[in-house]
Amino acid sequence: MIVNPPSPNHEKYVREGRCEQRASSFQYLMVPISLPSIAGLLRENGIEVKVLDSMAEDLDSKKAIRAIKKFQPNLIIINLATVTYYGDRIFIAKVKKNQPKTHLTAIGIHVTSLPLKTLKDTALDSIIRGEPEMTSLELALSLRDKKSLKKVKGLSFKSNPSFISNVDRPFIENLDLLPFPARDLIKNRRYKMPVYNRPYTLVITSRGCPNNCSFCTASLYYGSKIRMRSVKNVLDEVEEILKVYKIKDITFWADSFTFDRNYVFRLCEGIKKRKLKFRWMANSRVDRINPKMLKAMKETGCQVVSYGVESGVQKILNRVGKNITLAQIRQAFKWTRAAKLESAAYIIFGLPGETKQTIKKTMKLVKEINPDYVQFYSAIPYPGTRFHDEAAKKGWITAKSWADYEQGKNIISTPQLSVEDLAKFRKKAYLQFYLRPTYILHSMKKFVKNPKDFWPFLKQGISFFKDWAEK
Repeated sequence: MIVNPPSPNHEKYVREGRCEQRASSFQYLMVPISLPSIAGLLRENGIEVKVLDSMAEDLDSKKAIRAIKKFQPNLIIINLATVTYYGDRIFIAKVKKNQPKTHLTAIGIHVTSLPLKTLKDTALDSIIRGEPEMTSLELALSLRDKKSLKKVKGLSFKSNPSFISNVDRPFIENLDLLPFPARDLIKNRRYKMPVYNRPYTLVITSRGCPNNCSFCTASLYYGSKIRMRSVKNVLDEVEEILKVYKIKDITFWADSFTFDRNYVFRLCEGIKKRKLKFRWMANSRVDRINPKMLKAMKETGCQVVSYGVESGVQKILNRVGKNITLAQIRQAFKWTRAAKLESAAYIIFGLPGETKQTIKKTMKLVKEINPDYVQFYSAIPYPGTRFHDEAAKKGWITAKSWADYEQGKNIISTPQLSVEDLAKFRKKAYLQFYLRPTYILHSMKKFVKNPKDFWPFLKQGISFFKDWAEK
């Protein structure tokens, strides 16, 4: 059984690769695509498998443990995140108490970064480090056939009284070899697009990120080399989603969807050739986009492109290794607007070099590029990142537990900016951006054609400010 644990504090969380945050950040649950992806591979190899997403199914620990007990699995794979670590640890202990003979393992960036520490602190029997599918399969087969775990690449495990970390597993070079995620094992209608409030799913187009941002955990999980699925393989999965699951909204999921420009054009050509009708969104670096590409994306159903802007100060961008310029940021949003596509900008307050003056400069840039949506995140020094090493060395981290490592909390305090300063500026940034009369008027105009979407949008907006923006 592959398990997304219940909420540790009655608040839902996203746990998927480098995305770890409260659902209230955009008032939606991200599809935990790693879970059905692992399930699809296990099932293809003759292993009976179920997926239990406690978040989507609104299960508390008692109900989740009851579902596990009913299935009586020999192996439980648990999706663990940094911010939910303590709640997940308690849940794992309860599962172990109820299923003492069941092998418990975990996936995620946190356990990948700190495998031995996690094994020492929890009732887990093993840790799956990095890309989870092939290690999950080999672990399941080894347990079934009662073979030694010492040969399972990418696995760290308890071997009383010590701990063993096997050699790393090479990343999957040909992603087409993975079967499509077993979406029939999850409740697809529970996952809805933010703002649009429609059922959606994720389709992975590539894995790996060659960029070198000091604050990002992406390469820890999927490596620094880009590995692309074939266009045919991606479109075959899209067809299955449309025909079998009747889902019409898709997010193409990659650390940088537009890294290979020719790939994007071929994907758009394939959508046209197959006459596939669906709405989609994707992310992009600002330096990997151009008007021709945006036009092709728009013509094939793209609605939103999201960009990691991070800061409006060039020195900060340079210091964290973002390797983009302010001119490229301005150009990308100008081109996106000209293509009649909506845009989303992601900003991080509290990166190295941040001051009150740099935050004001960032806000000035955000208002200038005027995205349709913006997220103001707090800089979080996740374990395994260069940012964490720098922040720990300089004594900037104020967090008292992993529960504070959440993108809506402020845990960085420097001689230039205190935690209280960052919290104040972040709240002010949201109010300054979203409560502008021009923004409110623009938003209202979007609902003239689709008035039924207004109330869900308003509800999401109220929840957004109450549960995310003000914290």
